Amino acid sequence: MTTPNDLVQACTQMIAKDGIAAFSLRKVADRVGIKAPSIYEHFDNKDSLLAEARRSAVAALNRSLATHCQGNSPRQRLVTMAMGYLQFAQTQPYLFALLFMELPSKRRSLEESPAQNSPYAFLLARVHDFLGDEGHQGEALSFGIWSLVHGAALLRHTHLKDFSAPIVEQTRNNLDALLDGWKFRTAA
Repeated sequence: MTTPNDLVQACTQMIAKDGIAAFSLRKVADRVGIKAPSIYEHFDNKDSLLAEARRSAVAALNRSLATHCQGNSPRQRLVTMAMGYLQFAQTQPYLFALLFMELPSKRRSLEESPAQNSPYAFLLARVHDFLGDEGHQGEALSFGIWSLVHGAALLRHTHLKDFSAPIVEQTRNNLDALLDGWKFRTAA
């Protein structure tokens, strides 16, 4: 018997392998060995299945961030987690695209907390550890780190796809410079 999880896994694997353009309910059904109308026993429509696939992709990114978040100091954990983000974008380009090019944030202001299980909430927690505070400075630094790392990841998949340069190393150097500036700023 096919479960909703089987369908989500098939959908996520299909998108991870071939991109969202290749996704269809018929292909998901074929992959799990059922007729396409049977999907409607578990999901209202294509968008509801995609929403579950997105949640699965968020979980995969969170696992990657947690796995890479290593080190003895808050700074080391922050940097290794950011590099894990780049690695996820490189090794899972279609899931990355599904998450960040086709999934808008539901958060609308700084007064709203980020979703508890979101990759951004994980980053924000590491930034608060690094800064030693819980204020809006953490949001500002988190946004700077996210912009730097996400920008590098996006450029590697689009404009600089075939460009030969040490983008990961340069991103790491820029991240170190950003953190050095913030540590100097908070010490002053």
